[in-house]
Parts: sequence; C-alpha cells; structure tokens
Amino acid sequence: MILSARTIFAADVDLRYWAWQRDEPLTEQELAELTVQKVETIYWQVGELQNSGETWRWKARFRFPSSGNGRIHFVPAVRIVSRERQPFSEASVAALVQALSSAITKHEELQLDYDAPDRLLGNYAAALEKIRALFPHLTITALPHWSRSDCLKVLEPHVEELLPMLYDFEAEPVLKNQSPMPLIAAEKISKLIADWKACHKPWRAGLPVFARLSVYDANQKLRGQIRNWTWDELCFNRNVAVESGGQFGATILRAARSTSISNTPIQQNEKVIVRLTDRAALRDAVRAAETAGAQSVVFFRLPDSSASSGWSLPQLGHLEEGPRLILRATSNNTLELVNEGNGDLPPHFASEKSDGGGYELELEAGSRIFREAQPGDFASVSGYAAQKSAGWPFATTVRFKFSELRARARLETGLIQLAPGADFRQSRYRILNIEGGPSWKSLE
Repeated sequence: MILSARTIFAADVDLRYWAWQRDEPLTEQELAELTVQKVETIYWQVGELQNSGETWRWKARFRFPSSGNGRIHFVPAVRIVSRERQPFSEASVAALVQALSSAITKHEELQLDYDAPDRLLGNYAAALEKIRALFPHLTITALPHWSRSDCLKVLEPHVEELLPMLYDFEAEPVLKNQSPMPLIAAEKISKLIADWKACHKPWRAGLPVFARLSVYDANQKLRGQIRNWTWDELCFNRNVAVESGGQFGATILRAARSTSISNTPIQQNEKVIVRLTDRAALRDAVRAAETAGAQSVVFFRLPDSSASSGWSLPQLGHLEEGPRLILRATSNNTLELVNEGNGDLPPHFASEKSDGGGYELELEAGSRIFREAQPGDFASVSGYAAQKSAGWPFATTVRFKFSELRARARLETGLIQLAPGADFRQSRYRILNIEGGPSWKSLE
C-alpha cells in the first residue's frame, strides 16, 4: 500500500528541516505551512567555523530566530570546516570549545556538521566529549558510511543523536556512457537507510530537497557547480537545449553555442546538469526511513525564494499533489496568475524541436482589443494577430512567458491597455507547454 505524503508526514514520521545560511525569520505563511506539516523542530545554522593552525574563526554568522510562534523548537547548528591535517590538538579543541561557548549561549542543545575523514574519527569523538560538557544534548550530522560498526563504536558514546546526510556520498562520475547521478538514487537510498538500523543511538534520516546546477566540460568531466542562478536563465536561454532528462529528477542541457549562466561562461558542447530531487524517490525514501527505525526525517534545506532551494514548502508537505493554475483580472487593468494548488509547476526546459523553453500564458480575443501590455512579473510579453507577431496596437492575442510557478505563488502582469469599451471577459486563456496539453478557460 502506498501512503500519501501527507499521511506519512502528519501521522507516521516526525518531519524536520535544516535552515541553512538564512538570516530572515520565518514568515507567517511558512509558519502556517509548518503547522500543517506538524513540524516542531528546525535545525538553524548559526554559522561556520574554520580553523587555521590551532585557531578557530567564524567564516560566516547567521541570525538565530528568537521564537517560532511559540511552537517550533530551534536547534543551533554549526558547520565546521578544516583543511588542517590534525585539527583536533589539545590547544585546537580548547579554542573550538571557547568559540562555541562565547557565540552560543543559553542553549543546552547543539548540532555540529563536520565531514570528518575516517582517520580523524577518534580525534573528532574526543573533541565531541569536550563540547558535550557545554551542550548536554549534542547531535552531529553523519556521512552515510558511518553506519559501519567501527565508526558507530567510536562516535556513539559521545553524542545523543546522529543525523546521516544520505546524499553526495559518491564522487561525480565522468558522464561518458553514464547518466548523471541524481540527488536521490532510488536503487541506492533504501540500502543506505537500512544500514543505519545498526545504530544504537537515536538517528534521523537527512534527505535532500534542493536543486543543483553542475557544469561538465566537452570531455564530460565535472567543472564545478553554479551557486546563484534562476530558472529563467535556464529555461529561456536559446543557446542550451535538453539533450536528455527526466530520470530521477536529472536533466542534461547541452550548449549549442557559447553562453553564460549567472555570469559563469558555458562553452559550446559543454553540458549543464540540472538536478531536482525526484518526488517519488523522496516519498519512497521517507517510507524506508520509517521502516528502518529513524526517529524522524530531516529535509535539507528549508525552501526559500531561490531556485537552488528546489521544491516549495507546500509541495514538500504534499509530495503527490500537482499545481492548480487560475487566472484572474484585477481592478488595476492587470491579470494575476495564481497557483492555488499544493504542488509546484516545475521548470520547463527548451528542446531542439521547440522555439524556446518555459510556459506561455496565452490570452486570445475575437478582435484586436489589446493595445499594449507590460510583462510585470513575467519574463516577457508579445502581441500577435492571426498567430503572427504584431506590433501594438493591433494584437488579438497576447502571450506572457514564465519559467515555473511554485505552490501558492502568483505572477502579475504589468498594465494591459484595451481598446475603448473592451473587457477582459471578451478573451479566453490557456497555458502552453503544460503537462496534459493546454485547454481554453474563461477568466475568473
């Protein structure tokens, strides 16, 4: 029997989130959705400590929320980064403890995020014991393979909980004759989760819900990741097109000509890999964690407005639901496209056979009523007459382009000027490129 996502989250599994690199407090809309999902705990990154020699310095700091509407418990989380061969000498550990104690006060609980190499696990465990004197409820993130008995034997006595991060556990492959590695590999995730049954301390399954953009060179070797980007840059870039895609949320875009994305140069024949967590694989991973005895599922990361944060917060609470788009006229001679569903309308990429990516909101009237239109929140707007491009004011059809639309989000056009005596009710609309094909509808 397949349970719905809402049943899993609301009844069977304690759902939590990591809030990463965020200064802004939760909005009222976020708090409302977290209440629906019965989320009671969020791990909130307060900073990143990096050491040089035996000194630890804050590379980044983030504002810790004062409250969560009285219901959400926030746990401070600190990322630790070290390039030293021996980062846990006696003096270094003392400096680390001092840095944590001076920055994180009035908290008995702390989470540390450190990708310790196996050779340092013993030293890391000794450092954890010193930190535990300050924070009695100490939790750590864990690499997937720390489920081995030799790793657990070292770490378990020094922490209260472990949170295995069940992704990014293998090096990126060369693409030749291989598919890109998805964020959740359905055939591997269940085994990774099952291996954690051996853990004697409480453990929580960390699962990815973000999006990632990777660039591969012409030899199909990884060049690196693009950090700041938008869906518009990908969907409306006429120099890249889908080569293959869709398997477990991974899509390969190939550059037909040199271009750039977020100021990152992309050369001809290089490939851009777009990865979104596959929702079906995520649902199955949640179910596997429940079966394996995980205390909870923790999603990385709490979604925000950036494209890299992946699925929206409502979508993560309703994994099997889709979008529901409605177009309404406003009192300001504009139109508003609203996604009233709990599911996101995902980005739509250009293919070799199409004239461009994204979606198009198309308005059609029986006569030339459209005098002028501004794009507003949309990527662009064009006017047509008899399906041919027409300069204003002779358009019978208007098309607004957009790349995606998350659950509960909305896009508003700019000012639309109509012919004297004309009304939006004289037109109908449809969404082009949407799954299932477009169908004409009347405005609300």
